[in-house]
Amino acid sequence: MSSGSTNRLVPIDQSNWREALRVRVTDEQLPMAADSQPIALVILAKAYVRDGGRRWEPLAYLSPDGAVIAVLALTHAGTVAEVRNLAVDIDRQATGVGTELMGAVLDWCRAQGSTSVELTFHPANEVAARLYRRAGFTPTGTTRHGEPLWSISLAGPAPVDWD
Repeated sequence: MSSGSTNRLVPIDQSNWREALRVRVTDEQLPMAADSQPIALVILAKAYVRDGGRRWEPLAYLSPDGAVIAVLALTHAGTVAEVRNLAVDIDRQATGVGTELMGAVLDWCRAQGSTSVELTFHPANEVAARLYRRAGFTPTGTTRHGEPLWSISLAGPAPVDWD
C-alpha cells in the first residue's frame, strides 16, 4: 500500500472468514452495502455462485493486530475490476479507513494487471461519492441497476497521493 499504513488487504479464506462475518454496518447503511448482514456472508455466497457470471474475489481489510475492519469483493471481467459490497465496520467508520482501503484496493488491482476499476453506489450515499471522488473515480454518465457507475483508469502512475 502506498499509504504506509500497516493495515493490509487479504483474501477472505479459511483463516479469517469467521472474523470477516463480524463486520457490520448500521441498519441505514445496509441497503447501500448488501442485501443482508453479515455482508461477508453475502460476498462469499456470491463468490460461490459466481453472481453475474464473473469471477468474484472476496477480500478483507485487516488492522495491524489482524482484526478484520472492512470487507469487499472484486469482480473481474477481462482486465476490468469492479468493487462490490464494500463495508467498513461500524466501529471503524469516520476514521480514515475508507480512504486507506481505497488506496489498497487500487494497488491490489494494479498488481493483478487490471486496467480500470468500476463501482456503483446508492445515489443517496454522499459519503461514498466523496470517498470515491477523492480516490480518483469519475462518473461515467451511466447507471447500473439504478446506481451511478463510476470508473478509474489504472494506466500510468497512480492518480492519487495517499500519504
